[in-house]
Amino acid sequence: MIALGRIYRRPLVAILIFLVFVYYKLSTGFAVSPHGVFPRPRFTPGVSKSADHEYTRTLVIARTSSEDVSWIEKELGSSPSFQTAIYTVDAPIPPFTVPKNKGREVMPYLTYIITHYQNLSDVTIFMHASPVAWHNNDLLDGSSPVMLRALSSHKVVRDGYFNLRCHQSPGCSDQVHHLGAEFGIENPKLAAFAMAWTEILPATPMPKVLRQPCCSQFAVSRERIRALPLEQYGFFQDWVLATELTDALSGRVWEYLWQYIWTGQPELCPEVHLCYCDGFGLCFGGEEQYKAYITLGREKGNLERVIEDDKKIGNEEAQKLVQAPKRIVELNAKMKEVKEEAFERGKNPKKRAAEAGRLLKDGDGY
Repeated sequence: MIALGRIYRRPLVAILIFLVFVYYKLSTGFAVSPHGVFPRPRFTPGVSKSADHEYTRTLVIARTSSEDVSWIEKELGSSPSFQTAIYTVDAPIPPFTVPKNKGREVMPYLTYIITHYQNLSDVTIFMHASPVAWHNNDLLDGSSPVMLRALSSHKVVRDGYFNLRCHQSPGCSDQVHHLGAEFGIENPKLAAFAMAWTEILPATPMPKVLRQPCCSQFAVSRERIRALPLEQYGFFQDWVLATELTDALSGRVWEYLWQYIWTGQPELCPEVHLCYCDGFGLCFGGEEQYKAYITLGREKGNLERVIEDDKKIGNEEAQKLVQAPKRIVELNAKMKEVKEEAFERGKNPKKRAAEAGRLLKDGDGY
């Protein structure tokens, strides 16, 4: 009888454990989805409002305690329509705290979405803490505040998701490719990525290629975030908490996943000049005009390198060295003129829409 009682008690214990699990998940707002299977999201284009409409925006920053974020208030000020959520991952400061410092910027990003899912701004902008960084846009001085001031909320609302980096390298040229069965021990990082995909999106077939510009900085509309249920973001966060991948690798996995999560597209590499124009209002008039501007910059860079390397030059380069300072001044003036004209062109909704190749309806924002 004692042995028989033990046999019957074991299922009861299992049931009790399961019920406790269900209670925990429901009490924290997450439905039970042990296999991570969720409905396939429906992504529909957003409709932007009039050009003078002021969208609400929240800037979500992932930082360590050693990174200074005082630039945000100095450069951007404060406004009822502009909020900030700064997560200090290694020294949490309420109310913006993370469950664990894990997965680099992924944990703060997911934590913000989970915590504020019901009261999101029109646009949520996810960025790193540096005011100036190499992965910011070159033509916007590599500056976070310049990018934020220029960013078109209308563009974000229309597209739902917008990667803040316009330049395609790294990310689009150095893509994650040939996922799945072709992986082996000779490429452990990519093998880990393939395994992570099956854990994060178990019901979704793995694409052969995943790519978008680096580096986990993007803006997302409220509607696009809510295209996925709150429970799925909880599932994503649980994965980050549980994975045995290093922070660097789990962060890299998500760097190539964000655009798929919010667009369903494995490849999202828009042309650079279109990104600058429709995303930031820097419109050169077309791809050829943009390339002409870049050519000026390359010439200037080459001349600057000649000056820096004057001890190793030959006769032909020596002649360039004599002419370089004057030519650099000319190039600076020309580039400034072209760039000012590009920003002015970007202020015109019709020109901006025409260059981006989209229809402009009366009352549309840009």
